[in-house]
This record gives sequence, C-alpha cells and structure tokens, in this order.
Amino acid sequence: MTSALLMLIGLTPVWAAAPQVDILSTHSTHAVYESVRHLPCMHKTSLCPDKCGHAKDVAVFRIVDYIAYEKTNRRHGDPQATQFMLPLVEGNEVDAKVLAFAKELKVGDAVRLDWNHEYVKDGGANYPQRRVTLLAR
Repeated sequence: MTSALLMLIGLTPVWAAAPQVDILSTHSTHAVYESVRHLPCMHKTSLCPDKCGHAKDVAVFRIVDYIAYEKTNRRHGDPQATQFMLPLVEGNEVDAKVLAFAKELKVGDAVRLDWNHEYVKDGGANYPQRRVTLLAR
C-alpha cells in the first residue's frame, strides 16, 4: 500500500513514524573558535568518494572549560571533550541560526557552545549525532 492510502484509512506507515532520539550525554561549554578544517571522505561505502557526501568543512572549537556535563548512558555517551567540530552545513546537527552565527565568527572569538550526543533510531536506520543546542557569544 502507498503511504497516502495508509493515511486515508488511518494507519501510519512504519517509515513515517517520528525518529526516536536518546540523549547519551549533554555538554555545555565555553569555547574558542580556531579555524575551518576540511574533512575528506574516508572511503567507507561503495558510494565513496564521489557520491557519498562524507567530505565536509567543519568549524573547529577548542573547549576552554565546562559549565555543565552529564553522561546519561554509561556505555555510549561522549566523555568531556577538548575540541568540537561543528559541520558547516544545515541539517539534523546544525540548524540555520547556528550555521549563520558560525559563519560570522573570527579566529579567536570566545563563544558559549552546547551540544547533545544523541542516538537516533529512524525506521531501519540507527546512528549517532552531535546536535548543537546553543552557539552564542
């Protein structure tokens, strides 16, 4: 059945369900913007390197100190970091407001940087993400 037909008869297709997001750790920090770095494709899939989308530019931040930290999952949450790389592309990890702010930063700018290390279950796909929740002066 097509998803439109399923919705007409009151059923929600499995693939249309909202993703389940588990927070593994939360990070609230003071950081300094250091540079933009290009991360090349690591050639991990059959689509690499031309069609995978793995290569990207990231804004690199040095973590100066932690304001707050919580590891909610003993096995899988990230430990406290000394560096954070923010993808310079809008998506699940970075919204348009954060991206616009990041692109205006100058080397050496001090910022408040918060993110969640999350584990997403979306239909048949399961993957980690580090979603930026705050980037401000």
